[in-house]
Amino acid sequence: MRLAIVGLVLLGACDSPAGSAIDSGPATDDGAVAADASLTGDAGPSADAEPSADAEPNAAGPGPTQVCPFTPDANGFFTLSSGAANHVVRLPIGYDVDNPTPQRLLVAIHGCGDTAYNFATWGAVPFALRDTQDYLAISLGGREGQCWTMGTDGAIVDAAIAHVRSCFYVHQKQIVLAGYSSGGMLAYRTGLANADRYAGLLIENSGLSQAVGGNNVNAVLAAAAWKLNVAHTARTSDSSFAIAGVKSDRDKLLAAGFPLQFRELAGTHDGTSDDWALYLIPKMAAWSAP
Repeated sequence: MRLAIVGLVLLGACDSPAGSAIDSGPATDDGAVAADASLTGDAGPSADAEPSADAEPNAAGPGPTQVCPFTPDANGFFTLSSGAANHVVRLPIGYDVDNPTPQRLLVAIHGCGDTAYNFATWGAVPFALRDTQDYLAISLGGREGQCWTMGTDGAIVDAAIAHVRSCFYVHQKQIVLAGYSSGGMLAYRTGLANADRYAGLLIENSGLSQAVGGNNVNAVLAAAAWKLNVAHTARTSDSSFAIAGVKSDRDKLLAAGFPLQFRELAGTHDGTSDDWALYLIPKMAAWSAP
């Protein structure tokens, strides 16, 4: 039996959430005043639609092509390398490396000043989800303690996904990009430019205009290969991504027919584990690419 047990534009000095530099379990959003408002465009599949990928033979795509030895830490996280960069990984509960089945993949991208491992612990697989985790998670490395560069770092995303797919069984129609702040920008830019590769985007405290350029938003949305699912949570007093601009981008996504789920909460730029565990990550449960 095989033993395989189980990581731009500068927006600020540090995007890692205040009080979350060392994960100690889920944070709270006490005092949030804006309700969760789900908004769905008229075109494209509903964000809550049943996935259709499994209706086709081999829709999940190829399985792993190599054995990748790994040793998890006490919280189940381990680090692998794509060659382009390291990434932090956590497998879903019950994943069988000898007889794997296709898994949904969450590709998490940290903010400025954060690290792949730290973001893995509070964003990609928050404490509240670890006992029931039903998706394969990777947290992207390559820019430890830095911001992402929009024009070039999509290659790091591609390399990490290709590598994890070679090691574990990833459902090719159920790959979701997720990002906080500068990581959300890279998720928006990469996901929309290569929409046919992704089931959707999860975004915390970030902006589409900053990712692609304010004058380019409509053109980028029109050029997307399909109207992929988007869930976005924002803060009303975010000094890095002003809520007026975020709402303007929201309206453009809806006008273009993207199935967007959006909410705004009171607060500043800080992210929280609750955003991921209670709002964003549950949204992707039924998402699937065409």
